[in-house]
Amino acid sequence: MNKKELEKAIEEKKKEIGEKVKELDNFELDPENYRDEFDEILDSEGDIIIGSLHYLPSEVLKTVDPTAYNCGLLDYVDAIQRENTKEYLSLKEELANLDDE
Repeated sequence: MNKKELEKAIEEKKKEIGEKVKELDNFELDPENYRDEFDEILDSEGDIIIGSLHYLPSEVLKTVDPTAYNCGLLDYVDAIQRENTKEYLSLKEELANLDDE
């Protein structure tokens, strides 16, 4: 590889690293990925019983007050430290691999 090709490869790698850093800086958790976890927490205390009928609390809240359900889900996701999520750690690993190249 001559000097010009090497400089071009370095610039491309720097650009790739810059894009990955930007992706990390703008990383946000998608609430849809945490809906099941949130439902499990809501449902952990057991069913809501009306007469002889049993309902999951998460389903009741979604049906009776979807706004409250969505606010609760967003609060739950906001409380998660993004730096400890698989998605974020995967991005950090990709960046580290780029830095090593």
